[in-house]
Amino acid sequence: THHLALLPDHETAAYFFNDVEAFLPRESVLFFPSTGSAPYSETDPDSSALLLRAEVLDQLSQKSKQPQIVVTYPEALAEKVINRQSVEQNTLEVAVGQTLSIDFLFEVLVEYGFDRVDFVYEPGQFSIRGGIIDVFSFSNDYPYRIELFGDEVESIRTFDVENQLSLENFKQFRLLPNVQRQLALEKRASLISYLEGNLHVWISDFQIIQEKLESIQEKALEAWEKLGQSNPGEVRQWPIPTECYESVNSLGQELERAALVYF
Repeated sequence: THHLALLPDHETAAYFFNDVEAFLPRESVLFFPSTGSAPYSETDPDSSALLLRAEVLDQLSQKSKQPQIVVTYPEALAEKVINRQSVEQNTLEVAVGQTLSIDFLFEVLVEYGFDRVDFVYEPGQFSIRGGIIDVFSFSNDYPYRIELFGDEVESIRTFDVENQLSLENFKQFRLLPNVQRQLALEKRASLISYLEGNLHVWISDFQIIQEKLESIQEKALEAWEKLGQSNPGEVRQWPIPTECYESVNSLGQELERAALVYF
């Protein structure tokens, strides 16, 4: 059974998350934030928020994972995400002892939307120096350092970007693509679609949540129409508002399969 806690705003959700995290294992409680971007805005999303959103999608897409508790709020839930099938198809698993050529990894990283730099310092970057590949995944707080011996993965560890010191060794890890960039290429889905099986949804102040979702839909439609008026050719490159943002009606349909607890 998965649990989704839907709180009326970011601050309330953050407090709720901290309370739940205090008495449950960290890996079983996930916080899903909004990107902080206005509808159809060209402003770059908050990178830390993108990291948290990608981490949630990565955790929920792993079928072997234990049941999860996801804490979120209307502005975050409203923003649809890359669909689960695309995440599973575009995630690379790297393991110690695996045969992995630098050329293949380079091609995969570029395809996943990573940028090559001399030294990684933020998610979405990678560097190659001899048989050492540093990659800052979109689903981890620290970058990974992959050391190859020929075409075999000899070691995997995370490291601190400030001092380059190793932090933790791993037998394997999952490399997630730039899920925000993939949104332009793939069909979008709601966060709830990732919560398969039995689902319990804990809802606080549902009327406020409904009002916020309706407001976001209205703003998205206004931005869409404004974009169409100023640049008719460009607007066709963007998905329509109902494909980008969750509505009250679609949320209601998705919650029909869930056990609802109002508090």
